[in-house]
Amino acid sequence: MDHRNNGSACEVMTSREAADYLRISYDAFRTMRSRGQGPTIFIAIGRRLRFRKQDLDAFLASHVQRNTPVPDMDNSAAADQHGLAVRRKRGRPRATGQIEVVTVSVYVRAAALLALIIAVYLLGLSLF
Repeated sequence: MDHRNNGSACEVMTSREAADYLRISYDAFRTMRSRGQGPTIFIAIGRRLRFRKQDLDAFLASHVQRNTPVPDMDNSAAADQHGLAVRRKRGRPRATGQIEVVTVSVYVRAAALLALIIAVYLLGLSLF
């Protein structure tokens, strides 16, 4: 008995079929699954995964979002008032003030101290 085309509530799909059903590419589906962002309910038959249509529908329903206007994020008081967290830009965070300008005299002092330590060490070796 073929259960694939009868429209039953327990329709089972392969990973490729599930990706088509979600209308995303197969590679994107695999990436989402490997990052733990894809459908978490599946049937494992050996190394092969199968996904039920009802679980994919639940996955889609859990990702429904409403497009709400976001207040000006430069004004943190407005963001706090609306209960929103201030979002960072994507990419590696770049803190200002990480680069510190050091005057040349700091390096000169460090070099003089290092020369003094080396001289003391060499004199100590020559005394023995």
